[in-house]
Amino acid sequence: MKRSRTIVRVPVVAVKVPNSRKNGKNRSAKLVRSIRNVGLKKPITVSHRGKSNSYELVCGEGRLDAYSQLRQAEIPAIVTDLSTEECILMSLVENIARRRHTPVELVSDIGRLAKHYRVPDIAAKLDLGQDFVKAIIYLLKHGENRLVSAVERGIVPPTLALEIARAKNPAVQGALLESYVKDRHTARQIILIRQLVEQRHRATKRAEVATDQMTPEALARTYRQEMNRRQLIEQTAKLAHGRLIFIIGSLKKLLGERMFASVLRDQGLDKLPLPILRRMSAGPS
Repeated sequence: MKRSRTIVRVPVVAVKVPNSRKNGKNRSAKLVRSIRNVGLKKPITVSHRGKSNSYELVCGEGRLDAYSQLRQAEIPAIVTDLSTEECILMSLVENIARRRHTPVELVSDIGRLAKHYRVPDIAAKLDLGQDFVKAIIYLLKHGENRLVSAVERGIVPPTLALEIARAKNPAVQGALLESYVKDRHTARQIILIRQLVEQRHRATKRAEVATDQMTPEALARTYRQEMNRRQLIEQTAKLAHGRLIFIIGSLKKLLGERMFASVLRDQGLDKLPLPILRRMSAGPS
C-alpha cells in the first residue's frame, strides 16, 4: 500500500465520498466553528483517481463537509494510491477507532471489520481484548441472534455469551441466560452449570433435551446438587486424610518400641511398603 506524506491542496468539489458516514448536526457545527476560528488542524486523506482532478476520500469526511459549508475552494490533503475498497475500509477503521461506542455500534463494527481483518488486528484497532472480539465474531458467525441482542443491550458480557452459545440446545441457552439475569449466578457458575448439563445428557445418551426440564429453577437445582456432591467428597477426603495421619503417627510410635519392633522382625513383618515409609519420613502435613 503506497502512501505519500506530502500535503497538497485539492479542489473540494473534486473529492468524492465512496461511503458517506455523516456526523450529527451538533458535531458538524462545532467542526465548522473550529475550522473557521483556528483553521484545519489535520489534513484529509484522499486517493488519486486517474484524472488529475479526481479523488476519493479516505479519511476526513467531517472536515471536507465543513470546508464545503465554509465555501472553501480547496482543502489540504494527503494523497495516497488506494483502491475504492481500501478507501472505504480505512475510513471505516478511522471512524470506529475515533468514536465512543454504544454496545450496538461495537457489535456491528466488529462484524464489519471481521470481513477484512483477523482477530488480533481488530482488537488492536479498537483497543479491545482478543477474547472479547473473538466472542462477538463467534456469535455473529453462528447466528446467535438472541445472545447478540443480549450483548447489545448490556445484559450479558460477550465472553459469557460465547460460553452460553456452546450449549447448542436453544432451551438450555435460554435457561442459562435467564439464570444469569434473574438468579444472579456468576459467569463461573453459569459455565459450570452448562458443563454439568452436558455431562448428564452424555451420560444418559439423550440427544434431545426436554424443554420443560430446561428452566432456571432446574439449572439452579442441578448446580446445588453438584455443589453438595463436591462438598461431600471434600468432607470425605478430609476425614480420610485425618485418619491416615492418625494411623501413620500411631505406627511411628509403635515402631519406636523395641519389643514391638522385635515381634515384627520375628514374624517377618518388619519391612513396610515404600509408600508408607515415605509418608512416615515426610512428617505430619
